[in-house]
Amino acid sequence: MDSRFLFAAIAGVAFASAPEPAVREFRIDAGHSDIAFSIGFLGHPVRGRFDDIRGTIVYAAGKPAASAITVVIGAKSIATGSAHRDEHLRSADFFDVARYPSIVFRSTTIESRGAALVANGVLTMHGVSRVVSIPFRESSPPIVDPHGSTIVLFSGQLRIARKDFGILGGSKYNDWFDEVRSATMADSVDISLEVNGWDTDLDRIHKYDASVQRIEREGVTPLLERLRALRTRAPDSLANAAYGYFLLPESLPAERRMGSAWTDRKPAASASGAKCGQRSTSVDRSSLRTGCPER
Repeated sequence: MDSRFLFAAIAGVAFASAPEPAVREFRIDAGHSDIAFSIGFLGHPVRGRFDDIRGTIVYAAGKPAASAITVVIGAKSIATGSAHRDEHLRSADFFDVARYPSIVFRSTTIESRGAALVANGVLTMHGVSRVVSIPFRESSPPIVDPHGSTIVLFSGQLRIARKDFGILGGSKYNDWFDEVRSATMADSVDISLEVNGWDTDLDRIHKYDASVQRIEREGVTPLLERLRALRTRAPDSLANAAYGYFLLPESLPAERRMGSAWTDRKPAASASGAKCGQRSTSVDRSSLRTGCPER
């Protein structure tokens, strides 16, 4: 991972306003989530799944309108139990993963409809974007696990037409899939979703206490200078450290610590109207040379 994101994660928090306590961001856990599908072919269903799942859930308990979800699926990770069929599905006859490597859903609104929830948003697949609505439910209340994280669980379902996304099928890369067999393939695809999200409970772990105390004493600039020097000497040493450096600034409670940490213990020009948040700080932005991380 580009180590510039580490600096963005640390420096960007200086300009970000404190999030509402009731709103929390969770990362999708690919290892415990499942995006599966079923489509009729030759008189029986072919079932499969995607294994490469990433994304974030903005969760506001009891406030669907304040919640959101973004999911990115690696199209190449399609798995149906047949290596030969999977290679055909990855080809330009179907998903054309070389040209369209990702399937993306971004919600625009989440709403309650009776006892159910619905995520409305844009699904982009095979280079085509369509507005879809996904009925879903919260499988259980948030779970506080014993390892310092909170877990949220959701399940949903969706039916789409593959032809709406230009996935027509063909025999260029598999001559077995001729017109007769192609004609037996259904257009409708049933998709089931089991999504697991997790976030670290920073008030229950103390891994970053020493680093936080050092930032409180010295300000953030010495830390950035150490990271830049480390990147120059041994760039690979930061390759797997990104998540830790995203958690570090989150460990600074916004109202009590951030003001003193980001002034670097010296006078600085006042900044206002920051694009990444509305709260003004007394940070010399030119010394940071970075922007806000994508959230």
